[in-house]
Amino acid sequence: MEPSLPASDPLPVTPETQDDAPVASRRRTTYFVTLFAILALMGGWFYLLVFYDPGLMIDELADQAFPTQAEKICAASLAQVEKLPLANLAANPDERAANVEKSNTIFRQMIQDLRPIAPDKPSEVAQGVNEWLNDWDIYIDNREEYVQNLRKDPEARFLESTKGSSTKGITRAINGFAQVNRMESCTTPADLS
Repeated sequence: MEPSLPASDPLPVTPETQDDAPVASRRRTTYFVTLFAILALMGGWFYLLVFYDPGLMIDELADQAFPTQAEKICAASLAQVEKLPLANLAANPDERAANVEKSNTIFRQMIQDLRPIAPDKPSEVAQGVNEWLNDWDIYIDNREEYVQNLRKDPEARFLESTKGSSTKGITRAINGFAQVNRMESCTTPADLS
């Protein structure tokens, strides 16, 4: 028969049982901190997806009537230009100049078609759209100058006007406005390359 221990004697405390309490406490703390972080991230994404309204971007028009109509006009013009041979595939500089000249005529007509539908109110919107159309006029003038230079010098290069600084071409402003307003067909073409 084995001797039994008296019921009043406590179990001996070992170093392992002394460390269990802090480990369990750290695990619980880590669990709750992790749970809180996950819930905070999910709450942030929920807010961004459901409630956050960033407002309009710079140059973005609140009324999409002009951009919608402009996209159609630009797309039709671009389709005409795409039927022309690319300038870089021309057999000689005179042919290249003739191709660019034809596309310039199409782009001039495009701008003439866009001007009557440009908004006239509010004044800051009208001013912004008018500035964009004027930028297009300058860009087309640059293209026409390129045609004249090609006819004089077969090695002539296309040079565009700058806007905003001496290192930023006017196409950057034209394309930025068009892209912000989802008028992809109204960006400057790649027919010169």
